[in-house]
Amino acid sequence: MKAKKLILFYFISLILNLDAKTIVHTMISATEERVMGHVFKHVMTSSMAEQDQFFIDGKTVNHDLYRQELERMEKQEREKEYEELIVTRRHRIEYTEMMQVQIAEKLLRRISDDVIGLLDRIQNPSLEPFFVFTDTTIHSHAQLMQLKNFVLQIDTLIDDKVEQADFSGLYDLSTKLEPWPARLEKFFQDTMQQAIKKSDDTAMLKELLKLVGQTS
Repeated sequence: MKAKKLILFYFISLILNLDAKTIVHTMISATEERVMGHVFKHVMTSSMAEQDQFFIDGKTVNHDLYRQELERMEKQEREKEYEELIVTRRHRIEYTEMMQVQIAEKLLRRISDDVIGLLDRIQNPSLEPFFVFTDTTIHSHAQLMQLKNFVLQIDTLIDDKVEQADFSGLYDLSTKLEPWPARLEKFFQDTMQQAIKKSDDTAMLKELLKLVGQTS
């Protein structure tokens, strides 16, 4: 970043002669700029442009070299600032993408855990004779098996998507899986109601009571 400061001060010289005292007022303006680690200083004397002095890092240079080097350093500084801006924007994008992937992964694993837990309850052998298949829950035994096979490989799918930083892939998987916890919960409830209505066996009723206790 270029730093610039302006220094104004009066230089008063006294010229004496035998008859009278003459006072000459001279104003000097100094500007100092720090560009890319180099210090550029211009000392200007009022009404005496030919006496201007130019310094780069404390060394006296002529006007042309001063302007040439100052413009070159300013160009380098602008290019450096632009590159830093690009890097900052890129890091911001990468950070946002990383956060999206982490959130999508956590959401998907949470949904997957819910589905797996519900499938474990549903696949109790005692319940299978009472399954109630509907279009709004599970419409067939084959669909139930397809869902089970899908969640068995979900961890591998998630790991692959995370490794590839594939937010869209994770989001698509969560969208596909998201409706199933509610559908499986309803399927389980319908099946339990069916089992309660049709069961007279003491052992079966005890098993149903146990299952109800596990869901509370």
